[in-house]
Amino acid sequence: MRAVRLLLLLLTLATALCAQSAPPSASYSFAPQAEQEIARLVNRERQARGLPALVMDERLRRVAREHSALMASTGEVDHQLPGEPRFLSRLQAQRLRYDASGENIAFNLDAAHAHASLMNSPGHRANILAEQYNSIGVGVLQTPTGIYVTQDFIRGFPEASVEEAEATVASHLNELRRAAGAPVLSRVSAPDLRKHACAMAASNKLDPRSLMSSRVASSLAFTAVDLAQTSASLEGLRTRQARSFAVGACYQSSATYENPVFWIVVVTYF
Repeated sequence: MRAVRLLLLLLTLATALCAQSAPPSASYSFAPQAEQEIARLVNRERQARGLPALVMDERLRRVAREHSALMASTGEVDHQLPGEPRFLSRLQAQRLRYDASGENIAFNLDAAHAHASLMNSPGHRANILAEQYNSIGVGVLQTPTGIYVTQDFIRGFPEASVEEAEATVASHLNELRRAAGAPVLSRVSAPDLRKHACAMAASNKLDPRSLMSSRVASSLAFTAVDLAQTSASLEGLRTRQARSFAVGACYQSSATYENPVFWIVVVTYF
């Protein structure tokens, strides 16, 4: 009799283990209401401490949902799962522009319990309350035993084309010159400067000196993530004598910048 009971016990344990490791049912689904509730709870924590609320970003939510689905399919709660691209690669695939990022993950009964557990974890709490972040994406997959949660955070910047980046830099340059009482420069076209900017990215090196010639008054090069802050990089041209200028930009990653940045070159002419 004891042997029979032992056998039944072993069979019961084996069945339970198989149920825990089995892949999730096709009936499992994303839970938009839980996603919204978790985002609301995050912003409640931030606003209670005088921090700006995070904006829900659809592309970030796609990244978060894909990770939650993968966690559910493997039964593992981890930031990096077998065969999965790295977190930064997942963000890059969505063409997001940002300079800071973070991720929280959890498995719990519901949105309220998941949020409480994350707030009680120092590392996860730090992401939720990080001042530099301005965007969030939440992905929640509902299962019979609980929810898999992924929160992705970034400090993002508005989308901008290469042409828009060049126009922004040109505008900032003449704004600086007006403020300094220097003559405004006329902007001229120089398509080769874009090629030069991309060549700098490819070589991972700023190289304004090679653009100098008898008709070039000055040249400078810099990288930028936030185009609104490019004025500081243009200070050297605030009062420089010249008649015209050209701007070239390239949006590209490099050995130094795993996330793409704008490589920018500005040339002034006599």
